[in-house]
Amino acid sequence: MSKTPGPANAGKDSPVYDKIYASGACEPEDDPLWSGTARWSLTPTVRTAASSLTTAIGVLQGIYLGVLGFAKFVPETLPLYQKALFIIPLILWLVALYNCIDVGLTKRIDVYMNSPEDIRQKSLALAAEKQRSLQWAFWLLTLGLLAAFGLLMYRLNM
Repeated sequence: MSKTPGPANAGKDSPVYDKIYASGACEPEDDPLWSGTARWSLTPTVRTAASSLTTAIGVLQGIYLGVLGFAKFVPETLPLYQKALFIIPLILWLVALYNCIDVGLTKRIDVYMNSPEDIRQKSLALAAEKQRSLQWAFWLLTLGLLAAFGLLMYRLNM
C-alpha cells in the first residue's frame, strides 16, 4: 500500500492520504470493460475503412467512365470481344463496392445475453467476416487498377 496526497487535501496543513491498493494483473478475457471496448471499437474502424474505400472506388469509376465515354478511348475498329475487355475494371470495382457496402450494413445477431462466451464468439465471428469482406474489396480494387493500367498500355501500343 502506498500513500499519496489526495487532491481534496492539497493546501491543507495536515495532509490526509488516499489509499492505493495493489491489485493483481488480469487477463484481457477476464476484464469486461476491455472485452466490450475491443468488441465494439473494431466495428467503427472497419466501417470507416469501408467508407473510405467506397469513396475511392466511386472516384475511380467516375474517372474511368469519363475516359471511356468522352475521350473516345476505345477505338471503333476493335472487334466486340476486345471492346468488352475495357469493362473488366468496372466489374471488379462493382464487386469491391458490393463488399464495402456489405461491411457497412448492420447485421442481426441472435445472442444469449447471459452467456459472455456466446457474445464473444459471435461478435468476433462478425468482426472477422467484415474484415474479410474489406480485404476482398481492397484486392478487387487493386486488381481493377492493374487491369485499367494494363488496358491503358494495350491501348497506347495500338
